[in-house]
Amino acid sequence: MICLVEGERGLEVVLEVRAATLDVQPDEVCLPGGAIEPGETAQEAAVREACEELLVEPSQLEVVGGLGNVAGPGGAPMEVFVARLTGWEGSFSADEVDRAFTVGLDWLVATDPEVHIVGAEPRFGDDFPFDLIPGGRDYPWRFGAHEVPFYRGTDPIIWGATARVLWRFAKVLRG
Repeated sequence: MICLVEGERGLEVVLEVRAATLDVQPDEVCLPGGAIEPGETAQEAAVREACEELLVEPSQLEVVGGLGNVAGPGGAPMEVFVARLTGWEGSFSADEVDRAFTVGLDWLVATDPEVHIVGAEPRFGDDFPFDLIPGGRDYPWRFGAHEVPFYRGTDPIIWGATARVLWRFAKVLRG
């Protein structure tokens, strides 16, 4: 969930630093969000997670739109929503979040991230049945690659899937 709050710099995006005690991606910058529970829609999950992580009530969030799916960690799709958050005073759940901070929306729209390409190549176990495919070990595998964006100028740095979401959002706002 991209949560927009009114701040000193106009509209600002709320970001979190994940708690160091978490098993997955500790100490990394993220947006509020998480897994969809049984019986929930993606939007309901995004609202629930934002409320749990930022210690706000659902009535404080007004979902204004969505960005569709954006590639998350490991390439898994994340459905992203945008909401206005009112009455937030910097609160967060210490169980999941080390700290929360904001970045000005104007800055995000005006700033393109630094983008690095990360290649992906197939790795095979010793028991891979090369004898079953044309060309065997010489099969012409396709190698993939994906973009890893970094927003320099933030502390801590916004990178990876979080930067990818914000970059997509900035592109939509630019038209």
